[in-house]
Amino acid sequence: MSKIMAHRGARNLWAENSAHGFRQTVAHGFDAIEFDVHLTDADELVVIHDATLDRTTDGTGPVRHLTPESRKTLRLRGPDGALIAEGVPSLAEVLDILAPHPVDLYVELKSDETGRPYPGMVAKIADILRARGLQSRSVLHSFDIAVVREIREMAPEFGCLISVNREWAERQGGIGAFLSDVEGLVDVVGIHHELYEAEFELIERLRPIGATSVWTVNDSDLIRRWIARGPGFVVSDNPVLVRELMNEDCPA
Repeated sequence: MSKIMAHRGARNLWAENSAHGFRQTVAHGFDAIEFDVHLTDADELVVIHDATLDRTTDGTGPVRHLTPESRKTLRLRGPDGALIAEGVPSLAEVLDILAPHPVDLYVELKSDETGRPYPGMVAKIADILRARGLQSRSVLHSFDIAVVREIREMAPEFGCLISVNREWAERQGGIGAFLSDVEGLVDVVGIHHELYEAEFELIERLRPIGATSVWTVNDSDLIRRWIARGPGFVVSDNPVLVRELMNEDCPA
């Protein structure tokens, strides 16, 4: 049976990449939690998806301009767009919430507002996870194959995942070429559900389905289809619904 991964701290249920969302997801006991990390000019690792503040907070401008003080004065937006009484958390603050619980951590290394990876971020993230003894529970991931290669070189004891959607696969010469390029480099390939559906037979031939994750599936019928197929992870913004549907198919 597939494992359940809460995407961005279950962003359809609670504010995306928020301390409150992470507390709720660990309370529910999902298998894994996925979140995103940027590096600021103040040399602080912060947990937020976009390279700019505009969509998920009441602020504007690049994430990298945040300071430890300014990020705390921001307010995150919940699933309904309403502001909540929380600012952008640091990676250290998120790990304070997640580390005591038996949940796997899928840490996505993001790029800045120009699309460039942050220099030195792989080493900084690896060091903070090592300091907390989280190597065996942490998987580092990116869309950028150069970043994934750096993860393998600088943090070989961590799990490694690369993500791909239709647009990215086409830029690499197609999903077949992409999977060949990453063979032996990563433990898991995270594949967008539309690409996975369109190329299912080819992907199934080239990659064991248990070594894939499918993202991001939120519709009940879509979730049921992927539960039946059994990838390693079903990644969802509503992991509560995924669990309900799994239990419906496989009652205790």
